[in-house]
Amino acid sequence: MNTTSETTLEPRPSTALAWLRLIRIPTVFTALSNVLCGYFVTRLPVANSLADHPTLFWLLASTTGLYLGGMVLNDVFDASLDAIERPERPIPSGQISRTAAACFGAFLMLVGIGAAAFVGMLSLAVAVLITVAVLSYDARLKSTPFGPFNMGLCRGLNLLLGASTIPIEQLQKHAVVVSAIALAVYIVGVTWFSRSEAGTSSRKGMIWGLSLILLALAAQAWNVTESGISARSINGSRIVFLLIGLNLTARAANVITRPHSGRIQKTVGLMLMSLIFLDANLTFGLTGDARLSAIIIMLVAPASLLRRFIPMS
Repeated sequence: MNTTSETTLEPRPSTALAWLRLIRIPTVFTALSNVLCGYFVTRLPVANSLADHPTLFWLLASTTGLYLGGMVLNDVFDASLDAIERPERPIPSGQISRTAAACFGAFLMLVGIGAAAFVGMLSLAVAVLITVAVLSYDARLKSTPFGPFNMGLCRGLNLLLGASTIPIEQLQKHAVVVSAIALAVYIVGVTWFSRSEAGTSSRKGMIWGLSLILLALAAQAWNVTESGISARSINGSRIVFLLIGLNLTARAANVITRPHSGRIQKTVGLMLMSLIFLDANLTFGLTGDARLSAIIIMLVAPASLLRRFIPMS
């Protein structure tokens, strides 16, 4: 009897690191930055102490639950595929059971919806829309041509979740709506680009993804130009958008010319990490308040630290 082969079939016990890898914990800070940005640009003037904004913390709790729940359920639905393409992931490797992951993911989604309900009906409605979009992506649309657009919708709605404390009549006329659309386009580009991670996309697909990313940055710069609060904040913000675009173009060009799954994964991680800088820069451009931008940029530290141990994609 081959006892070695039998041993390898035994599932490994789950660990804290396995759960953190399952939820891809570094990426949650980009979701938090979306909500902070949406909240700050629609709630001027912002009090000196964030403790004076209890609704903000409910919104942060909401996006945390929705985002992490979506990440967990993504792996639940992908367990069979990951067993072939990514056997090291927590579910196919046996570190976490599929049932436990499904229950945890559903619990997180309910937490996200419940937290939004404490803020108001508009926040609750946006949270429910995010939930529907996330589940549609995880269960049905991920591998279809609609997948990237669905993922973009999730992110655009996440920015609007942060802005959902103002009346809908004001929200409809606010510059944050344009920013949400631009963010959605950016994520469509990143998702399109990231499909190359498993070696299934062509260079042409990556070029299209990068083109959409640059289009989104241009749209954000235009939005700041039209709705920015001062010449100083507008000019500074446009320069930063340009620098981010040049950096992402250089990194993406290197991957497009020499595609490799590991290199693609790192570039996608950079694109996702850049969301924090983009949100901070947008906040500065639309509010002129460097203090608010600094609060968002602080999210880079924990995200970068955790990214060293846990991949973002």
